[in-house]
Amino acid sequence: MREQATDRKVQYVLDIPFKRTTCRVCGMAYSSQVRADAEVHRKYHTQFTNGVTWPQSLNLDPLSSFAIVRREKSKQLGKLKSSTVSKRVKVHIQTIDKQNKRHIDKVNQILQMVNRELNATDDSKEWMSSKFKFSKAFVVLVEGKAIGLCTTDSINEAKWMVYNTQVIVPNQVMKNIRIGISRIWISADWRQHGLAKKLLDCVMANSVYGQILRKSQIAFSQPSYGGGLLAKAFNGVIHKSGETLIPVYFEK
Repeated sequence: MREQATDRKVQYVLDIPFKRTTCRVCGMAYSSQVRADAEVHRKYHTQFTNGVTWPQSLNLDPLSSFAIVRREKSKQLGKLKSSTVSKRVKVHIQTIDKQNKRHIDKVNQILQMVNRELNATDDSKEWMSSKFKFSKAFVVLVEGKAIGLCTTDSINEAKWMVYNTQVIVPNQVMKNIRIGISRIWISADWRQHGLAKKLLDCVMANSVYGQILRKSQIAFSQPSYGGGLLAKAFNGVIHKSGETLIPVYFEK
């Protein structure tokens, strides 16, 4: 008696390596050939460049309000050419309520982007703790979006760093420091409008109740290249050697 042959079907999975691309603007690595991956990048890129949605229900009384003129590209009707137009927009800066979980979650969402761009580890999180009353998170708001963030630490001393070499000056300690700038960030499409300087002004005026801090009482946490430029312009000091020194501290 002849045995009946059985056909066994085997499913093969085609393993094709997809090339990953790192976005030069937002820094996210993704595979453009994978639809889901590309969509994740698109959403992240939009938030990185133009801000994170900030619901009106999270708004508090602003600490500072002002207008800026923003330059935008606009395509001419029926033409491929684009032109630059100026738009006047209202900007608000507010702090967050440390007891509000939605505030905390939103700031943490922004910090993920900030740390990715700066290639930084997690911050101290003092801004969300009621134990540190002078440590706060300041958010820049425009048209329902958070386009900037500054988180601070409560500190009492700092050191001088040589701007050009990033070398810490030995045996020199500054004792009059009150606030440390842990993270300061403006979304890509809103830079070059002086918003980081406005944030620092707000920090000086609203960190310690009833007191406006001096620039010399502010230090920066291991600033990146862009942060170093900001620190240099904000409270850098020219040493007799000709080098520029900026006050820095190391997060705990």
